[in-house]
Amino acid sequence: MNITSTPFSDLPFSRLFQDYTSNFSRLADFFDTNPFSELETEKKINTYSFQGNRKESVGFLTEFNRLFDAQDEVYQSIKKLEDESSCTVVTGQQLTAYGGPLFTILKIITTIHYASIWEKKYGRPFIPVFWLADEDHDFEEAATIGLPEGDDLKKLSVGADHSNYPRVSEIMLGDSFEIFRDKVKGYLTQTDFSSQLWDILDDSYQEGATYSEAFGKLILKMFGKFGLVLAGTNTNSSKKILLEPLCLSIEKSSEAFEALNKKSRELEDQGYHKQVHVQSSNLFWIDDHGNREKITHSNQSWYIEGKDISWTDTELTHSIQQNPNRFSPNVFLRPITQNYLLPCIAYVAGPSELAYYGQMKEFYRVFNLDMPTLIPRYSATIIESGIERIIDKLPFENHQYNQRIEDLESAYIAKADTPDIESIYKNWKKSAEQCSVESKKAISKIDPTLEGSVERVINIFFNELDKLKGKTYRSVKEQEKTQIQRLRRIQSSLYPNGNLQEREVAFIYFMNKYGFDIWQDILAELSEHTPQSHKWIHL
Repeated sequence: MNITSTPFSDLPFSRLFQDYTSNFSRLADFFDTNPFSELETEKKINTYSFQGNRKESVGFLTEFNRLFDAQDEVYQSIKKLEDESSCTVVTGQQLTAYGGPLFTILKIITTIHYASIWEKKYGRPFIPVFWLADEDHDFEEAATIGLPEGDDLKKLSVGADHSNYPRVSEIMLGDSFEIFRDKVKGYLTQTDFSSQLWDILDDSYQEGATYSEAFGKLILKMFGKFGLVLAGTNTNSSKKILLEPLCLSIEKSSEAFEALNKKSRELEDQGYHKQVHVQSSNLFWIDDHGNREKITHSNQSWYIEGKDISWTDTELTHSIQQNPNRFSPNVFLRPITQNYLLPCIAYVAGPSELAYYGQMKEFYRVFNLDMPTLIPRYSATIIESGIERIIDKLPFENHQYNQRIEDLESAYIAKADTPDIESIYKNWKKSAEQCSVESKKAISKIDPTLEGSVERVINIFFNELDKLKGKTYRSVKEQEKTQIQRLRRIQSSLYPNGNLQEREVAFIYFMNKYGFDIWQDILAELSEHTPQSHKWIHL
């Protein structure tokens, strides 16, 4: 295994993400700490102070991780939090079926890596934490994974076993998941590692388990030995700890709205995009059927659109205090809850997360908090040996396969050792145009009424010439069919569904082919690299 790199500017990443990883000074007004500056990182670590209650945090995390059959290493990590100097490096992800795409693994690897190197470098405990996004309710997204099928990507989804739309974490695995399981098993080729993989998956995703339980168990089976701790907010005990930020989001709603709007406007003024639309409220309400409903704030009233439910500030604060688990944070408030539950000094974020964190610097101040250091997760594409064998036979860099296949084929023909078709037809057209002008003049002198007929003949000739040019290209393509097939195969592997592999392909695909230890090997290799460029992992 070896690793090569490509600048993010050569790949489909936002300008904000490119600047964050290569020219941080342009974004310094939107983030507290440059993650690539040793001086700023050390200052952040030396001055950090957790405002929460460590005893409560340890108790909550111990109770929470018992739900997932955590290993001893997990509890050892939790115990480290009793040390007043200890901090957490956190990442998180939606509770996707069978763990989701490759970037889930890349987030975890980045988190474990930074916690490990910082603990050694700064001589204090750093605990890696995976935050289960157990408040999300987008079941459709969580229930879909992608698996390669020849030169295509097959999308497989779990049918809904429920009639409403609760938080995904609360949905239990039922008959539709069994059907999904059989489909996935059918698409994964039987290998020497398949039996071990399915033992792990079936032990995690058992009928009657919730998506949260299944996802969490899978993550700990893979990374619990590294001391990775699970956390989330969809529990009664966590919500009791979070009463303060939930209530503050009501008490300081105007300040919060303005803080988010201010930074969002500034981002746009500087030519960046606004990742998340700012709302008047940052809370959801859980109804009697478990549905997660957006709370709207207008004219000093809080209400659920389309329902006869409303609160005053005082009534809503009282409701939160009486039954906090009926309330759920949105995408902006969720990071705030992390800093109340954990001594979160750093968060490992994907490109989209970094973008909405860029809207939040002043929002943290509303809650008397400092923004954590935002570490971009490793971004990587795994190049399998079959692709490795053919990729050197073609004249393209890895990043160049991210274009339309038609353009890629034309570029190949242009680069290939074949006759210069463009030059042949360009010269032919030029000669024909000169001859046509002279002939048209001569015929017009003989009979001016024939000028229209001459134009039609000339147009027909040039149209036929273009058709012939197309046939010539197709003939060359047929002669280069093997190479063209290789182009398509490489592109479908590196950019399945026209997207980065890390965003599309389920990580279990690689475990099925290369075994349970592939992530440990990749973690060891990536530890020699910073996440400031896209990595190509050559197996």
